[in-house]
Amino acid sequence: MRPYEAAVQVDDTVRLNANESPRISPIGNFRRPLNRYPEVRPQKLQEALAARFGCSAEQLLVTRGSSEAIDLLIRTFCAAGKDNIVTPTPSFSMYWHYARIQGAAVIEVPTSADNDFTIDIDALLAACTDASRVVFVCSPNNPTGTPLPRADVVKLLRERDQRSAVVVDEAYVEFGEQESMIDMVNEYPNLLVLRTLSKALGFAGARCGAVAGSSDVIKLLNAVQSPYALATPVVECVEDALQAEQLASADTAVKGIISERQRLMTAMASYEFVHKVWPSEANFFLARLSDAGAVMQRCEENSVLLRHFGGDLSDCIRITVGSPSDNDRLLSVLDTLVES
Repeated sequence: MRPYEAAVQVDDTVRLNANESPRISPIGNFRRPLNRYPEVRPQKLQEALAARFGCSAEQLLVTRGSSEAIDLLIRTFCAAGKDNIVTPTPSFSMYWHYARIQGAAVIEVPTSADNDFTIDIDALLAACTDASRVVFVCSPNNPTGTPLPRADVVKLLRERDQRSAVVVDEAYVEFGEQESMIDMVNEYPNLLVLRTLSKALGFAGARCGAVAGSSDVIKLLNAVQSPYALATPVVECVEDALQAEQLASADTAVKGIISERQRLMTAMASYEFVHKVWPSEANFFLARLSDAGAVMQRCEENSVLLRHFGGDLSDCIRITVGSPSDNDRLLSVLDTLVES
């Protein structure tokens, strides 16, 4: 498969080759005019993100959030009605979602709440079949906050070798103690690493992420991704967000969230109706309660929204760490449950 061949883009030229309008809209104050298509692949942004994440520009594809990267990977590697993906559960539901859209089967490997949702790599490997094309692991995991040790990822990469792509979703890596796996992409061609600007940088609304891997695999994903994937305003917004002073500000915010995470987890553990608060290396944590439904209802009545998953986690609630005032408000609402 070959990438889409878009009309050539050259600065300071009369562009009559892409059916663009000559009208420049007065709406929006952008460095690039919006009557022109954006770059097919935004090179300046790609280089800035590669520098941020620690790989070469040829080893990275910029995507519309890491969710688009998940979709691209499954569509690239899984034949409909034939292949499957393997993933621990509970984990990020978009792996299942995009697999089902593609017509790929999903093999789930349960983790145990009693074992802090630790991923059993041997069980994950045993679940793989000859048709397993992609193995997804989220580290730290969503919704449990559990990290996956580097040694376990390396074992997974070696055992699956050329048989499966191993995708490490690092959406929350900045909030934990483990380093990114991106430095291993040169050693393991079956390793793909997902990163996002939605969490640590606070740019969820911009919908910008990336997938890093060997240059050969990135070329393949580049051929599958639609042209002009990122809108001009998004490209310029993220370019500005990657300036040194903005990154320093984001790093300070991450440290604040980590501090608030500990404060909130300690406070939650003190309530009698909270049976367990699991360790977390993300910007959220998971708690088991006596009556999760009652807690959800009381919080909703006071305009505080939490996440209740149901199923195997029916007695659990995932709580995102907010600002100090947001967290204080949550605790004040929970105090009313104690009083009642």
